[in-house]
Amino acid sequence: MEKENLNVEESLNIISEMISNTKYNISEDKFIYLMWGYAVAVSSMAHYVLQYQFGIEMAWLVWLTMPIAGVVNAVYFGRKKRKARVFSFTDRAIASVWKAFIAALFVFLFASPALGWNGIYPVLMVLYGIGTASTGGIIKYKALTVGGYLSMVVGFAAFYFGFETQLFLLSLSVTVSFIIPGHLLPKKVNV
Repeated sequence: MEKENLNVEESLNIISEMISNTKYNISEDKFIYLMWGYAVAVSSMAHYVLQYQFGIEMAWLVWLTMPIAGVVNAVYFGRKKRKARVFSFTDRAIASVWKAFIAALFVFLFASPALGWNGIYPVLMVLYGIGTASTGGIIKYKALTVGGYLSMVVGFAAFYFGFETQLFLLSLSVTVSFIIPGHLLPKKVNV
């Protein structure tokens, strides 16, 4: 009888461990939200200062930091994927949201010569909002959800302003959708 109880206990422990392994811990991704948020915010402000305060025509070159952030992102998620033993529905759903975001991002970046940057930046702000609001909804993290919707509102407003102001609005957009939710993340949030 005791052997059966031990087997039941062991079985429950194994099941409990399996469940905890499939939980998504957004706190592990805090670094990514903060990295992208600060990278975009600093680049947009640097672009503004260089172009509109110092008159540097090639101020847009500050955006060449984005591929560096992309490499850091790829390395981070590559390592995370190698470590993971189980991929939950939440993992797959969030990955799908951000893969679609990246595809849409590239569509609009390559369309920028036809649309102009003052037509692209508001769309990017809306895309940031969609990505973060969707992720927040999937994992039930209100700060990301609210930040995402605020980013969409900022993106909508940006359509009615010139490029110079859009640089400020872009910084605001990533602040509310990436930076603030990233800093508000507790040490461990499992869903």
